[in-house]
Amino acid sequence: MSSTLKKLGIEFKELPQSQVDEAIYSIQSMRLEQILISEGEIFDWQNLLNRPDLVSLKYPEKLGTLILQDEQQSSRSFFIFDINSPLRIKVIATIKSKKYQQVFLIVAIVGIVPFCMEESIISEGIEIIVNIIIGIDIILKSIASGFILSKKSYLKNIWNFLNFMAFLFTWCLFLDDSQISQIIKAIRFLRIFRFIEEVSILKIQFNAYVGSFLRVKQVLIPIFLVMIYFSIIGLHLFIGLTERRCRLTQYPIDNVWIADPNIQKLCGIWECPENTYCGSLLDYDLPRNETENDIEAFTWNFTRFDNFFNSLLVVFTFLNVTGWSGTTFMFWKAMTTYVTATYFLIMILLMAFIMSNLLLALFYESFMEKSSIKNTQKKLKQEQQQIEEEIKKKNQQQLINRLSVISKQKEKGNQTSNFNIYFREEQNVNIKDAEQELFINKLLNSPKILVINTLFIFLSAFGIAFDYDGIPQILNEKLQLIDFICILYTFLEITIQFCGKGIQDFFSKRINVFDFLIILSQWFLIFYLVTFNQPLIYNDDREIAFIKSLKILRIFKSLFFAKVFYTIAVLIRSLISTLIALKKILFLWICLIFLMSIFGKHLLQYQMSENNMTIYYNDLGSSIMAVVNIFYNEEWHITMYKYGRHTEASIVFYIISVIFGQIFFIRLLTAVFLNEFSQHIESVQTSLKPIDYKKLFSTKKMQNTVSKLQLNIVKQKRNEKKKESIYLKELKVIGQKRKTNSMINQLQGQASFQNLDEFLNLCQDNQQQESKLQVIKSDVVVNQQEFQNKTLFIFSEKNPIRLRVKSLIENLPFRVFLIILVLICVIRTMLLTPFLNPESDLFAVLKTIHSVNTILFCIQIFLNIVSDGLFIGEDSYLQKSPYNALNFIITTIDIVAIFNYNQLIFNLFSSLRILEFIRIGAELNSNINYVSQALMKAFLTMIQLSIFCFVILLVYGIFATKLLKGGLYYCSISSELQYKVKDKWDCMDNGGSWVNKILGFDNVFDSALTLFVTATTEAWLPILIDTWSSRGKDLAPINNHNRWWAVYFQVFFFIGNICMLNMFISLVVNTYQETKIKAQGMSELNGNQREWLQIKHSIHYLTPRVNYELPKNKVIKLFYFIAESKKLKYFWHTIIALNTIILSLFYTRQNKIFRNILIEINQYCILISAVEITVRFIVKQWQKRDVFLIIDFFGIIFNLFDLFILQELSDNFYVLRSCTAISVAFQLLRNYYIIRRFPELEKLFNTIFSVIPSALSMIFIMALFLFIYASLGMDLLGYLRPQNYIEGFDLHLRKFTTAMFSLIRVASSEQWWALLVDSVHRRTPDFACIYIKDYYDYQEHGFNGCGTYWAYAYYISFHLLFSLVILNLFIASILGAYEEHVKSEQSAISKYQLHDVLNYWAQYDPKGTGFLNYKQFWKLSSEIAICFGVPVKELLDPANKTNFLRALNIPLYEDEQGLMGYLFHDVIVSLTKLSVELKYGVKDLESSSYKGKDLIHDYYKFFKKTPYYSGQMSSIIFIQGKIRTIRNRKKGIKFLNIEALKQELQNQNEAERSAQYNEN
Repeated sequence: MSSTLKKLGIEFKELPQSQVDEAIYSIQSMRLEQILISEGEIFDWQNLLNRPDLVSLKYPEKLGTLILQDEQQSSRSFFIFDINSPLRIKVIATIKSKKYQQVFLIVAIVGIVPFCMEESIISEGIEIIVNIIIGIDIILKSIASGFILSKKSYLKNIWNFLNFMAFLFTWCLFLDDSQISQIIKAIRFLRIFRFIEEVSILKIQFNAYVGSFLRVKQVLIPIFLVMIYFSIIGLHLFIGLTERRCRLTQYPIDNVWIADPNIQKLCGIWECPENTYCGSLLDYDLPRNETENDIEAFTWNFTRFDNFFNSLLVVFTFLNVTGWSGTTFMFWKAMTTYVTATYFLIMILLMAFIMSNLLLALFYESFMEKSSIKNTQKKLKQEQQQIEEEIKKKNQQQLINRLSVISKQKEKGNQTSNFNIYFREEQNVNIKDAEQELFINKLLNSPKILVINTLFIFLSAFGIAFDYDGIPQILNEKLQLIDFICILYTFLEITIQFCGKGIQDFFSKRINVFDFLIILSQWFLIFYLVTFNQPLIYNDDREIAFIKSLKILRIFKSLFFAKVFYTIAVLIRSLISTLIALKKILFLWICLIFLMSIFGKHLLQYQMSENNMTIYYNDLGSSIMAVVNIFYNEEWHITMYKYGRHTEASIVFYIISVIFGQIFFIRLLTAVFLNEFSQHIESVQTSLKPIDYKKLFSTKKMQNTVSKLQLNIVKQKRNEKKKESIYLKELKVIGQKRKTNSMINQLQGQASFQNLDEFLNLCQDNQQQESKLQVIKSDVVVNQQEFQNKTLFIFSEKNPIRLRVKSLIENLPFRVFLIILVLICVIRTMLLTPFLNPESDLFAVLKTIHSVNTILFCIQIFLNIVSDGLFIGEDSYLQKSPYNALNFIITTIDIVAIFNYNQLIFNLFSSLRILEFIRIGAELNSNINYVSQALMKAFLTMIQLSIFCFVILLVYGIFATKLLKGGLYYCSISSELQYKVKDKWDCMDNGGSWVNKILGFDNVFDSALTLFVTATTEAWLPILIDTWSSRGKDLAPINNHNRWWAVYFQVFFFIGNICMLNMFISLVVNTYQETKIKAQGMSELNGNQREWLQIKHSIHYLTPRVNYELPKNKVIKLFYFIAESKKLKYFWHTIIALNTIILSLFYTRQNKIFRNILIEINQYCILISAVEITVRFIVKQWQKRDVFLIIDFFGIIFNLFDLFILQELSDNFYVLRSCTAISVAFQLLRNYYIIRRFPELEKLFNTIFSVIPSALSMIFIMALFLFIYASLGMDLLGYLRPQNYIEGFDLHLRKFTTAMFSLIRVASSEQWWALLVDSVHRRTPDFACIYIKDYYDYQEHGFNGCGTYWAYAYYISFHLLFSLVILNLFIASILGAYEEHVKSEQSAISKYQLHDVLNYWAQYDPKGTGFLNYKQFWKLSSEIAICFGVPVKELLDPANKTNFLRALNIPLYEDEQGLMGYLFHDVIVSLTKLSVELKYGVKDLESSSYKGKDLIHDYYKFFKKTPYYSGQMSSIIFIQGKIRTIRNRKKGIKFLNIEALKQELQNQNEAERSAQYNEN
């Protein structure tokens, strides 16, 4: 760079000495040397271009040549062509030209075409030709920059390397077909990257996408380690269980034991039917039968834990909540149900809900402001740059405007000179045009026209939406006539728009372009119908109806501009702006889908028959659909397993696609969407203001008042000749009615007064009357306040009874008693199931408990009313908390239930009492408090967003209704007769039933429900299959009849799942963050103050570290050496790693000798670990033990119990297997000691630990709502007849725990629509059931109940509340906790710096008392200043010590011996605050408006606070020095007056305070 600058003649300008001195002074005053050194930028070409004022250029003509020379290496390419070679120069110019780049862009596009074609001679020929051209490109670029040896050679560019690999492997086309050759040939598809390289937008986006992989390591490594952890546990818990099948014989016959093919379930916990026997081939050491589990129910033998790699594959599917319930159901039939459920629920909670969302938080964190304090200077610079840019833009715009005005004046001048003869005629025409334009603008901006346009849009929408299967022909014709009238009106509407706004102005807005395209489609439709002589108005053709229904999209334009629907207008504007902002990353998404589709098509084409597959790769379109399902996380594992039976490449392809597509890209897209949508919401709300209805109504009221006054004035003018007394009375009435000074002026201007003095006297009388009225009103207000302060109109605030009641209800035992009452209600609700006999003793006991609880709650409510009042006042019982209002309603219903019992309603409201635990939890835990407040605040926002999303569902569902209404019927008939059925009549002729699908498109609301299910569920493929199999009304479906319906669903899934669902997440996240800030009392603080408050809280959570002395006892000292020796730690960690490896090596049908060796090694590892843990536990008994050490101690006890004792106590298979798995879990937990040895790994796991408290708070709230819905579901759907999904063992609502598990499945969107379908199944010809009302019907008919339509409300409300609000709050809490963790690490003072501060403090306070004298403090302050990056040159100057101590302003304390010093937290807080202010140049870190809780630590009580502060410490030191001098001179003389000394210090303290007060 320096040589290039010299050749250019660039010389740096010298700054004047005054400017240099000013810069040095500002740097020293702001203490920014460290920052400038650490954050300084290298002066490169970019800085040279940005700061041309610092340099001068003598030879600008050499700039291009030298830059080109700087880019190219001077070494010879191919050892022949040097930099001055004419050929090389010409090649460089050629490849830099635009034409060359355009040609190779075309070549890149052509190179993709063969991948989209079937393999043939033509496709191979195109590939060969393209490859030859690419080879020429490789040669030219290698000549220009070298091939491999130079620094910037061809192959050292990653894009060129991919291009070269594609070039080489393209010649492998001529290899024979085999599995290895297919994989080798697939590498040539890297040629697609050449297209991405040639398109700059794609290249930038792709580089950013690949660069994001480096960020995910801090979450990806812990995820992988946790996957290994659960894989090994699952290996020891479920190994060999997939061979437990119901078999036809009790014992094997001739070493063959056949499983019943009709029973496709594991057995053990689930009992086999009669004449079948549960058994495993492992019990008799028989070889594995690979075919018995090769069916879909067992996922073709892929879902098993028989070895480590199979276990890892199963655990991997849980990362995306894919098929987790089916895996759980499969294994809990063979293993203890609760153990299996616990294992899988913990895994899905930790991996799918916490770690998976941590990836989202990691991407979202890149948009967060990590440190407001650090960015203070950057913000100021950015604001200054923005102001300068705005000024430049304004100046440029003014210049452009002036030039345009001058040019117009010139044109007018020319026209005047050329057409002076026709001046008068032109003037008349211009006047007429202006009048016409003014009339059209008035017409266009008229509110009436806007209302008419909107009415026609909504009328057209109503006519389109009011359509259903079986609509009467007359009604249909009327609706078509209305629709045609609306189309005709669009001609008038567009004409007015074009004439009023002008065509260019009209099309300047994108929403108008979108609206015009819709209208244009209707005009083309009319032209088509007229041209081909088809019915113009009354046309029942479904395709024509579909095109007409496009007008429904115009409703979005009305909502876009309608301020009446303000929230919807904000949402739709924000959504449109967000999608426009995401267009580049969406384009990249399309390219990634295409790339993966090409690879998938090549690897998996024709591996499976289309008849056996729903999703396949036999053509490009089907491959694209399959890959899109991977991105959408839609049942991809089923397709992977099906293809995996034929080729292992399927497993590799799907795992790579899921990692890079679903896990990385979709979460990156979600993070970008959340950031963009939240920003656009704020910007739209700023620009688009809602209608102020209060102001509007007040203005109308004012206008009415003024009109009344004017009317009275007119009456006065008519009665001017009346008597003076009557006239004065009328004036008095008018004076009473006036409300503003403007009215008085208007009255004075219009009325004629005969005597001004009389008017003034009248005004004085009115003022006196108004003052009297104000006094009376104030008295009334006082009386009302006194009246309101009386509870039950009896007890005043100072009433002794009220005071005693208040103290009673605020007492802790009273609150504990209420908790016990709520807990009793919860237990009673769990026991009071619909299967409990009303005549049983338990039912009578529960009823008695209900009556007693109701009375006690009535007493509790009465006491609260006596204390606070019922509803008058903000502190009254009902207004104090929504939980109080809920308690009041529930108690009222409980009173009614005593006399008129209805189990469904009674249990519903009784179960709501569990929400009382949210209030209790909010008082005990801040995270629960934030979540509970955000939950209540989010409801209103969610309702508004739900309305907007419902509109989208209706609009999108209309298109399917027009084409599919009545088209999803099918014939319920035996499979043997199915081939005979072609239509409805064939079905009936063969004895079948023509049945409709429950989820269909027969009307708009059915379509909206079906699309809602599609947007929120994981398994929507069955709905898609029903749709593309439809052939029309009254026709039997045929599979794959019209696969183009996949496009409809794929597009909607983007709208519904990517857009709508992320809108919910974004709003919930914003609501949570706002609520949290408000609950913390930090809503009025700026970013610097919030960050400082977080740093301050982090400091207050620290405790002084104790440096323990070595024990004197030799045995204990030996133990200490064993526990703390660094060399021995390597040995302990080696044992832990060896133990982990040994545990992962188990597998089924293992050699017995090898298995026994593994077991013995594992036993030795446990014994060695027992010695280590016991020694460490003994050594640290006097220290503060680590929580993990306590867990480890109990874990090793359990390991020893499982190893030596459990085998003797029990031989139960399930107990032994469960205890072994728990023992393995404790052994694997010890790997955390190894993780601690690596600081980076420990930081990664600290990321997970930081979000667990917030996750636990959300789990607590989730459990409460699960309890409520489980209780309601048992009463509503407990008697259902077993069906396809609610089959009585895995999924049902008969038992409380299973009901909760079923709802967890619904919450995870795991085929929840299937449960809905079974729950609404009514009695039909092919489904016999009984409408069971109570227990007695159940006793008579058993589990044979019909469904109910209330299930719609039950499941949809649960999904809206739980999946869209509570689970999104879970995500919000994860994002919030992660944000705090990131800010704590990257704030102005990170937690790692605070960790160093603890070490510094421990050097001067080894016992951890939290107290330092002033000498120790002075040394400590210097070290802490260095730790925080603040220079200490001036601090070491004794002359500045007084100012430094005064700036710290730390209070002084006395210990028991009277020694003055400082306390730990005061010192750290003050030093940190001063360091931040000096280092970053910020001020006002403390806010006077913020009133936080004063944190008092336990050790404060051992020290006495003095009235002095650190600023007076210099005086104390001076006085102490004088005392020493006097004592040395006069030994034995004691004349010092301590009281006088204290008085002197007190006076100095008061003087300083008064001086500070005067300065303020």
